[in-house]
Amino acid sequence: MPTHKLNGTELYYEVTGTGPWIVFAHGGEGTRLHWWAQVAALQHCFRCVTYDARGFGQSAVGAMVQTDNVYRDDLLSLLDHLEIDRAHLVGHSMGGLAVSGVAISAPARVDRLVMSDTPFNFATAALAEWSTLMLDKITSGWNVFDHLFAPGFDERCPDLSYLYRGLSRLNPVRDGPKGLEAYESWRDQPIVDYREFAVPTLFIVGTEDELTLPWLMRATAEAVGGSTLVEIQDSGHSSYAEQAAVYNAVLEGFLSA
Repeated sequence: MPTHKLNGTELYYEVTGTGPWIVFAHGGEGTRLHWWAQVAALQHCFRCVTYDARGFGQSAVGAMVQTDNVYRDDLLSLLDHLEIDRAHLVGHSMGGLAVSGVAISAPARVDRLVMSDTPFNFATAALAEWSTLMLDKITSGWNVFDHLFAPGFDERCPDLSYLYRGLSRLNPVRDGPKGLEAYESWRDQPIVDYREFAVPTLFIVGTEDELTLPWLMRATAEAVGGSTLVEIQDSGHSSYAEQAAVYNAVLEGFLSA
C-alpha cells in the first residue's frame, strides 16, 4: 500500500500519470477517489497525486490536531516524501486549507495554486463576514452536507450523485459537521494584505454554490494579487464533479498557460 507515516498518523496516497506534478486535496466529505474525473483527464500530461487526508478514506486518524496547520504540514510532509520540489496544488473546500497553507508558508514549493470553491487561509474581510453568517446558519440547524450540489443536481444526474455520495461513505461515520471553532477563528482573525501574493492563483466557484458563496469567492480573488476567478455555470459547491468537463478544461488551461 502506498502510505506515508508522518506527524503521528499515516496517509494513503496514489500517483498516476507522467509529466509535471499536480497534487489534489479533497474536501470535507471527500476522499482521494473523488478526483477520479480530473485524474482520468489529466494523467496523460501531469503526474497526479491524490491522497486521503488524515481521518478520511484509507488514511489513519492518528493524533489529530484541531488546527488549520495540520493539513498544511501533512501536505508538506507528503511532498518531501515523494521528493517533489515544486508542484501545482489543487484544493477543494476543506482541501484549500492544505494547498493555500503551503502556498502562503512555502511559496517556493508551488508552481500554481487552484482554490476550488474554497477561500480558506486567506484572511479577508469577506471571509470574516461569511464566517459570521455560517455560524448563525449552522447553530440554527443548517447542515453543510445538504448543500454540496446545485439545486436539482440529484435529479438531473442521479448516477453522478450516487457515485459521489457512495465514495463519501468510504469515510468513517461522523456525527455531522463540527468545527464551529474554525468559523469563529476565521471571523476573528486579523485581515491580511495579499496584494503581493507570490503564487499564480486560480479561484473557481460554481454559480449556484450555496456553501462558499460566489460573492465570497469573488471578494477573495479580488484581494489576492495576480489571481484569476472562473465561475462555472449551473454548478454548486462541487463544481469539479458536477461539471467535470468544463472544470477540467479550465484547470488544464490554467496549469498549461
